[in-house]
Amino acid sequence: MKTNFRLVLIVLACLAAPALARADEPKTAKVAYSALEIARFDVNREDYSSKEAERAGKISDEFLDGIQRALLGEMTRSSLFPAVRKPAESAEAGSPVLILGGRIVDFKPGNRAARYFAGFGAGQQKIEVECVLKNKTTGEVVAKEVITDRKVAGWAGGSEEKGVEDFAEKVLAFLKRSIGAP
Repeated sequence: MKTNFRLVLIVLACLAAPALARADEPKTAKVAYSALEIARFDVNREDYSSKEAERAGKISDEFLDGIQRALLGEMTRSSLFPAVRKPAESAEAGSPVLILGGRIVDFKPGNRAARYFAGFGAGQQKIEVECVLKNKTTGEVVAKEVITDRKVAGWAGGSEEKGVEDFAEKVLAFLKRSIGAP
């Protein structure tokens, strides 16, 4: 009974967190952007101020590249923008470009075997990123939100790649809300 109660509390906390994070989101007029540039997320490898920051500093460059690739794929398939690319040196004259970037806040690589054999949250993968959308020309922050994805279970313990794909889907939902897309 206690386990069920804890599970309900955890689910409620997870559902409430995105709403609280959006409360301080800047309100701006919606602009039609000609392109989306997806920057690789930053990580401060010298920050030891909390265990979350310390864990975030341990994320590998290959994993950061994998997140960027997953986001490029997800945003391209969504067809929200005429062009989706890695950051270019300069924006085309007269065409507003949106930049998706941010900072890794917390990262747990997880353990597939622990998820499979132990379950109940053991071995969970966690990716938590403070995502920022900026207008490339003006530098104005269009939207900002902390996005968290956890891989707790899955077929045969779930895979690291599926966790990154799920994270990319959450970022797409944030992007749609931010630009007013259906």
